[in-house]
Amino acid sequence: MKKILSISVAAYNLESMIRQCLDSFVHPEILEKVEVLVTDDGSKDHTREIVKEYEEKYPGTFKLIAQKNAGPGSTVNSGIAHASGKYFRMVDGDDWVNTKDMPAYLDYLETHDTDMVCTSFCCVDNDTGEKKPEILKMPVMNQELAFESVAENLHLEMHNVTYRTELLKKNRITLDNGFYTDVEYLLFPTPYIRTIVFLDQMIYMYRVSLATQSMNIKSLQKNEKMHRQVLDHLMHEYEEYRASKLWNVKSGAYYCKRIASMAGTQLSIYLSFKDVKTYKKMTSAFTAAVKKDHSTIYHEIMKLKTYKLLVYSDFILYGVISLMHRKKLNIQ
Repeated sequence: MKKILSISVAAYNLESMIRQCLDSFVHPEILEKVEVLVTDDGSKDHTREIVKEYEEKYPGTFKLIAQKNAGPGSTVNSGIAHASGKYFRMVDGDDWVNTKDMPAYLDYLETHDTDMVCTSFCCVDNDTGEKKPEILKMPVMNQELAFESVAENLHLEMHNVTYRTELLKKNRITLDNGFYTDVEYLLFPTPYIRTIVFLDQMIYMYRVSLATQSMNIKSLQKNEKMHRQVLDHLMHEYEEYRASKLWNVKSGAYYCKRIASMAGTQLSIYLSFKDVKTYKKMTSAFTAAVKKDHSTIYHEIMKLKTYKLLVYSDFILYGVISLMHRKKLNIQ
């Protein structure tokens, strides 16, 4: 039986969490329809052995792909390369899926050919277990739409999105190898998306409040250059898209707004450092570079209140804003 869905699972030193992820696919209405491609990115614990157990017990469903530590983005590239399912999605190894809603979701994937399928997700606090559903609320649900008809006001996360595998493979969608490539996964396929649907199902269970997460402020500070590299790559790809025959104004607006959101995170990183003098210069230089080379993105960035305050004050307010930002983040 041809698989309906390929799930790319990134795993690195997750021996305490990976079973919850894999167990969420172990259901009679799910097992035969999915392939779970677990890329172990050089784990030093027992993650690989645990995945091997599932591969041996459910050989048609789970597959272990072992590689040396190449970074989160590389695991997605590996997943796309190995995917044989009609559709493709990402699930981090410390997260899991909502087993209850999977059968209805898979039924849609099996009977339709929509380019981009969007479902809700739920944030689950790792410390308290508290759940916070992030429900998709669109004017039209469960009905295929033209992507350009909704793209302009769309803001999605990786946890929402499933793509037709052929769309990814045919257009050679490839992410950078490191962290912060979720936005690349969201945006690089944009020029090729023609149809979209928003389903009622909540599929992704997103574990939050982990100190090791890449969006933790300490991790963001540590990997600031990598975040900037991905942002620069996205801005370059956006300009390539604008200059291409595939350009669509409304799809482009979706692309541009999402980049501006990531630029807001970049500013947040800069403001979080105590070395105000150094990061003030970096923020000023970054803003000037975007204004010079990416005018449309700059216009969108200037809708962000903090950027606007900094630019209009000629960055005189940088120290005060940085101090307030660090207090908000509880950075001593």
